[in-house]
Amino acid sequence: MSSSEPSSGPSSGIRPTGTRTADQAAAAPEPLDWDAFTERAVPTGLGETVSPEAELAGLLQRRQDDIGAARGVGAESTAKAQETLFELASLLGSLERVVQRAEGPMAESGHKRLHRQLRVLKDQMFQALADDEVEVRDPVGQPADAVADWVDPVGWRQGPQYTSEVVAQTDEPAVFHRGAVVRFARVIMGAPEPEPPRAAEPPGAPEAEAAGEHADGRAPEAPADNGPQAADPAADQATAGGASGADDVSDAADAHEADDADDAADANEANRAADAVDADNDAADNAADNAETGGNA
Repeated sequence: MSSSEPSSGPSSGIRPTGTRTADQAAAAPEPLDWDAFTERAVPTGLGETVSPEAELAGLLQRRQDDIGAARGVGAESTAKAQETLFELASLLGSLERVVQRAEGPMAESGHKRLHRQLRVLKDQMFQALADDEVEVRDPVGQPADAVADWVDPVGWRQGPQYTSEVVAQTDEPAVFHRGAVVRFARVIMGAPEPEPPRAAEPPGAPEAEAAGEHADGRAPEAPADNGPQAADPAADQATAGGASGADDVSDAADAHEADDADDAADANEANRAADAVDADNDAADNAADNAETGGNA
């Protein structure tokens, strides 16, 4: 055998592939059997086959939810910003009244130029609001019917200087956005003084006057006697007729009283007769009782 050929004997130091030494075979663990495993429930969601389309749909849905939440936050921030803008517009309306009242005092104190600068700045702020369709309205002096839809009365004043119901004072002006009221004006209304109540007439006064008596109960005064007057045939005839009527009434009353007296007498006699009959019956009953008592004895 040629020296160039490798030796396959044990002394060559070359082992076949896959063979293990005795130490390695002793250290290797025993193969596991199925009894070494414990069965447990499969978690929900595992083992289910999900298509790529379903995965994409779920991703898009989550994306839409995130966008909706962001829009909600943005809408809330916008609403707060608009509310702040409307509040500033109301304050600007109050500032305008202050600037108007300060024109005279500032001119007298030598600050006319400063007042003009404030007025220009105020006009610029109003123009900025108008560019965003925000309008400030002061209802002072207007009739109540004309501003009833956008004012909130917080008080009333009554006086002769008011001939009808009007806005007497504005505490906070109204704010409109795109023609719709967004903040109501807080105002104090003015109204005419109420008419004083009429004095109540004393009870019974009309009846007393109709009966010819005074309200205090005094009898009417008799007309003064101016001496004999010419006879009036019509008056005499009326007087005679009245006297005749009075006599007829008196006769009728007497006849009625006589009839009543006769009826009363008849009733008394009937009652006395009935009493006598009752007495006779009582006496007969007593006699019978006595006779029966004596027989028994």
